[in-house]
Amino acid sequence: MHHLTPAQVKQLLAAVPDQRQRLMLLVAFNHGLRVSEVIGLTGASIRDGHVKVQRLKGSLKTIQPYVRNDDPELDESTALTELSRSVGPRERLFPITRFGVYKLIQRAGARAGLPVHLCHPHILKHSIAMAVIHAAGIENTRQWLGHRSIASTGEYLKTSDASAAVAVAKAMGS
Repeated sequence: MHHLTPAQVKQLLAAVPDQRQRLMLLVAFNHGLRVSEVIGLTGASIRDGHVKVQRLKGSLKTIQPYVRNDDPELDESTALTELSRSVGPRERLFPITRFGVYKLIQRAGARAGLPVHLCHPHILKHSIAMAVIHAAGIENTRQWLGHRSIASTGEYLKTSDASAAVAVAKAMGS
């Protein structure tokens, strides 16, 4: 599964000059949102310290606390709290189109020196899933991403033959 490492996510975010657009990508990453889900967020979606998302494609609705992180580049809590005070309940948080997000990620990815095949909006959902699935477990990751089926989340457990060979050799003490 193609994804960005946490360091690459930080590179991508750092390459976005506009603070609100950077927050949009951070929220998409932190909550595993599809591009339509993140651009569909309104003021009512970020009240009381939680992000409320009506997920698409048959996924579950989720209500998640703002993500707080010791790394200020990955902490959305302060920025979302400030934004929640400045937007009306029906006002879109991120007034941009799906194509606009795609172009934003392509430009930022190029500035950050990321491979072109990793520069698309859905990579953020894949990246958070890959970053947390082993530590958080498949069921917690399934719930966080809003998947109905554990099989959907199970895709993030797949590995390559090369990675499996390295892991098995390490486990065998080789």
